[in-house]
Amino acid sequence: MTESVVVGGGIDELRGAVLGEVLVDGDEGYADAGRVVMAEGRPSVVVRCVGPADVVAALRYAEAQDLPVAVRSGGHNAAGFGTNDGGVVIDVRPMDEVKVLPDEVVRVGVGATWGDVAARLGKLGLAISSGDTASVGVGGLMAGGGIGWMVRKHGLAIDNVVSAEVVTADGSVRRVDAANEPELFWGLRGAAGSLGVVTSYDITAVRQPTVHFGTLLYPWTQAEQVLNRWVEYAAHAPADVTSSLQLAPTMMADRQVPVAVMVCVAGDPALLEPLRNLGTLLTDKVAEVPYAEVFADMSMPADWRPRIRNGFFDTWSPELTDRLLAARQQIPAMAMEIRSLGGAFGEMPADATAFAHRDAQFMVNSVVMGTPDVQAAQDFDAFWQTLRPNGAYVNFLSDPTDADLDNCYPESHRARLAALKQAVDPGHVFRSALSVPPRPEWTGGRRHLMRWAMRSRR
Repeated sequence: MTESVVVGGGIDELRGAVLGEVLVDGDEGYADAGRVVMAEGRPSVVVRCVGPADVVAALRYAEAQDLPVAVRSGGHNAAGFGTNDGGVVIDVRPMDEVKVLPDEVVRVGVGATWGDVAARLGKLGLAISSGDTASVGVGGLMAGGGIGWMVRKHGLAIDNVVSAEVVTADGSVRRVDAANEPELFWGLRGAAGSLGVVTSYDITAVRQPTVHFGTLLYPWTQAEQVLNRWVEYAAHAPADVTSSLQLAPTMMADRQVPVAVMVCVAGDPALLEPLRNLGTLLTDKVAEVPYAEVFADMSMPADWRPRIRNGFFDTWSPELTDRLLAARQQIPAMAMEIRSLGGAFGEMPADATAFAHRDAQFMVNSVVMGTPDVQAAQDFDAFWQTLRPNGAYVNFLSDPTDADLDNCYPESHRARLAALKQAVDPGHVFRSALSVPPRPEWTGGRRHLMRWAMRSRR
């Protein structure tokens, strides 16, 4: 990497400083590189980084040109944080290594997708409890926690991380773990997007070649009964069982869409039986499958930009059931999923990671489908104001607010993250609506503060 990139060199100098591609408007592939699932970006430049040195060069270019930074992995961030207008996009997709180390630790590049990781590990009989969508990138999911189909048996994906490599705002490439820079290691497990560009994670895998996985369907007329019985079971289910209850939008099938219970059993299949008796079972499509087959994928019309909100709930109440079922009728374009938590997820102390919500027993995730015109007619925000969740998951918020930041990171975690941010990113280079700023009084001034952050590396 050349010094000219830092002190004002242009695109040609940047191209000479990195091994990966550098794309600007007019280049083949630029439009696709600036587009993510939830946003159409027009960045000044996209740097497809093949290693940490490329990330350092991209950050120095952004600092020299006074440009904002976005980091893109799989491109599924609900708020579209993987792109921007007029800034630098650090595209980590070329860093997609999946390498098995001793003791069944797996080094995973943040550009890999979870479907690819699962398929490659499945050939060895190994698995990592991660997400549920094949095309989601490792980096994006890990940034917020990683709620997967074995979350109750093995915890969040971040709970199984033993070390990480990260490039911080000053251009340092750091390998962090519980012994080396433990505070940064703490922060990367739940707030990584605020603290730097992680390039790889070392994650402990488990021996789990197959699971029993699939969907149980119940009549739409039994929605209340099935939900109440599922909640009662899920709150005390064995840790080998992770399940979710899904309520499709009532605008479909003349409001008569069946209630779906999706389940993954990483143990004795007899544990499924209570879930087969929640009501009048219509369809049972649970079968033993390779773990890699639990990953689905998503597609939607090009003009859709779903609105997504979620909340964690430490307990369940009949009133919450009533509100959710009533909202289905009032907001016909809304889909809801209720995920069971607890088990290993809740055994981790609340202060062990930057992800805080270990007392949660359930997560309600809701999505309003359709075009912006359709969404405008829905009472989505008013509905969520009535729910009063105990927290929120940073990965599932499409239109984040200051209140959402508070819900994602309780006060004790926010104070600790602000101090850590002050140490590793005082210029707030890695900034979004869901990033804890380096200090409460920070109000802006990117150029001065970015230069302050970078100067020690010149």
